[in-house]
Amino acid sequence: MRTFIRNNLMLTAVLVLASPLAGVLGWELAAPIRGALVASFDVVHGHYEVLSLGFPNPSRPEYARLLRERYGINLRTGGCVVSYSLSAYVNGYNWVSTSAANWKFGRDVFQESAADAGRNWKLTHRREWEK
Repeated sequence: MRTFIRNNLMLTAVLVLASPLAGVLGWELAAPIRGALVASFDVVHGHYEVLSLGFPNPSRPEYARLLRERYGINLRTGGCVVSYSLSAYVNGYNWVSTSAANWKFGRDVFQESAADAGRNWKLTHRREWEK
């Protein structure tokens, strides 16, 4: 083995340097799979949650309240600066969790709650909204 390493020093150097890079790249590319696995674990244990990233919609607090009170679904928010890996993880997580919640309740509870939250926000902020 030592002879192989000495005779193929360049190949050995490339393999030693590339293996951590391959690990990081693999971790990044597996983000949607990791998100889906974590969501599957949560759903199996009866914990329904949806993840949200980016700049918040003004009706998001009302949306979170409606989801929590009506269906027991938590809305967990992240930051405004979003990496590819984080976005992919959130998409994988939400794909599983929203599908499971909609199947459990028999309808699209997220669309329904978002519409109600938007309507409630417009009613409470009518004067600001009409300007």
